[in-house]
Amino acid sequence: MGAPFSDITLYTPSPHKVGTPEFIAEASLQNFVSDLYVQKMYGYKPPKTSRITIQPAYHDIWDRTWKTGSIVAIAPYYSYDEYASLNKTGKYKYILDLIQGATLQLSDEYHWDKTVFEKAYNEVIESDFVFKIDYPTKISRDKKKVANLCIEKTETVTSVYVNIEINGTTIKAKLLDKENIWWYDCVYFLSRRNKWLDKNKFGISYDKGKIEIWYSIEDNEVGLFEDGNRVIEIDFKKYFLFG
Repeated sequence: MGAPFSDITLYTPSPHKVGTPEFIAEASLQNFVSDLYVQKMYGYKPPKTSRITIQPAYHDIWDRTWKTGSIVAIAPYYSYDEYASLNKTGKYKYILDLIQGATLQLSDEYHWDKTVFEKAYNEVIESDFVFKIDYPTKISRDKKKVANLCIEKTETVTSVYVNIEINGTTIKAKLLDKENIWWYDCVYFLSRRNKWLDKNKFGISYDKGKIEIWYSIEDNEVGLFEDGNRVIEIDFKKYFLFG
């Protein structure tokens, strides 16, 4: 089967020096749009491809796309001046169109399922670039409540919430905020491990309790635990490469 599809990385030219606040802000915005687009692909893996790199700096140099192992590279046209002249929503759309143009060209060349990328593009537009993922609801052990986990992202922050329905009332509680690591964010891995820990607590349980993050209806509080010990904040980089 090979490695799963991981990301679409943009290497757009910039007048800002790497590591400066201006450079980081540009990279964060572009990675935010790319991450949202990749999530809207719903796990689709282009055949024999684990990653796409978009490298506009080579637009007038490369006369074709490149495939090295499972990594595909493409160099579409990009105008920094045009991008910089736009407001934030315009920049989101510019980057989305850059990604879409690349994936559609690659789909034609490598015979990928173009409908996946068309659907991803349309869903990002329809979302108005609001990054939100709702996981399926789960019923409590006493059959009296249902709950689900939700991820919401900004360009720099990943937030995880629980939504619990009980007696006709919905409770929304934030479990955590963490640094947004975009498509490599460990929150995607952790959030698939959402569950009722007992009839009153709903949240995340990872690796037999190594990490537990939950909201308690009974106590109206959030609990964060590492190896059974309550903590104020979890250092995700202790457990995951990117955190």
